[in-house]
Amino acid sequence: MQASLFKVFSLLALVAISGALASPLPAPSLAVRAMLPGCTTANGIEICNNTRRSYHEGPSRDRVPAGLTNGERLARHLPLKPPTRRSSARRAVASPAAPPANRGYIQVLTTYAQRQYLVQPSIDDALLVAPSGDRNLVTLNSDIPSLALLGLVQSRGDTSSGLAKGISNYLYLASTEQTPPNATPQNVGNSFSSVPGGPLPSESAVWTHDPVTHTLKAHWINSDGSPAPTIAFTHGPAIYLGDPEAFYQAHEVPVRKIAFVFMAM
Repeated sequence: MQASLFKVFSLLALVAISGALASPLPAPSLAVRAMLPGCTTANGIEICNNTRRSYHEGPSRDRVPAGLTNGERLARHLPLKPPTRRSSARRAVASPAAPPANRGYIQVLTTYAQRQYLVQPSIDDALLVAPSGDRNLVTLNSDIPSLALLGLVQSRGDTSSGLAKGISNYLYLASTEQTPPNATPQNVGNSFSSVPGGPLPSESAVWTHDPVTHTLKAHWINSDGSPAPTIAFTHGPAIYLGDPEAFYQAHEVPVRKIAFVFMAM
């Protein structure tokens, strides 16, 4: 990882989602990037492809059908056809198409009780993080300076911290004290320590970073030492990790799979 400041972003399409879970509490923060069209729905879960494109590449590299009118090209977010050449005069080159209107940045910030990181619409107060040691991320502007690491915490509604495919247990993205790499869930201080039933088990050394795609992934270790499926997803503004399909089956609420991407400052 680069030894500089980062804003954490997620490729995510924002939609209005009604309803809220009874157990998770809103609170601290993260940042995310709007996803392009191309989402599909399976078993009530919207899955969006994580594609990396320049703002001027257009929404797709798929073959464009021949004979489209300019109106049809605009509807597909394609550049207009060049004007017909009527003389030997030098032809003007059209300016690049404007970025698609549905591309934007959304940020996560503290909104309540200093507990869980959420998606919010402002980019100005995005959570800043920096790599620290083995698989840790330090939060640089969190509301909880005494808990300096961005980690994962067991859900208040679950009786165990174990994750597996088909199991609806899930994790919060929250502030925590340090735990060793590849360690099982630890009862250390975290932003849920003061809630009823706390403290909840957490892990801090969970992050890996792909230097090519800049994708940031979290990896939870179960109490038996086995690696757990740790897929990031959202329900409304809340960010969770676990098995989104099992979560949907248990709670019957809309969820979206997301992917975290580092944006260097």
